[in-house]
Amino acid sequence: MMNFTELPPSFWGYALETEAKLLNIAPSKSVPQTPYEIWHGKPASHKYLRVWGSPAYVKRLVGDKLDSRSSLCRFIGYPKETAGYYFYDRPEQKIFISRNAVFWKRVFHRIADVMRS
Repeated sequence: MMNFTELPPSFWGYALETEAKLLNIAPSKSVPQTPYEIWHGKPASHKYLRVWGSPAYVKRLVGDKLDSRSSLCRFIGYPKETAGYYFYDRPEQKIFISRNAVFWKRVFHRIADVMRS
């Protein structure tokens, strides 16, 4: 995951948390239920899953009417405390949580090149 997106090593924690979440909702041959089903008593929903490191346009709170309403960010995980996604905004060097995002579904080649432009 980390090698493909070329994020700095400081993002390993987000990658590991995302991987743990995916392992908890993934089926296994040894156990008839997933860990999520055992804990919550119902199957997990997979409709909110996204590819780690994928680009997305995220709606930001903007003060000026003429400013851009979204920015190109990178998906880096799922927050535990609220619904939404963690995003990394490279130009601002900030990590934030948002639910308002449009993910690039069919474009995932060389994201590092896209984010540099």
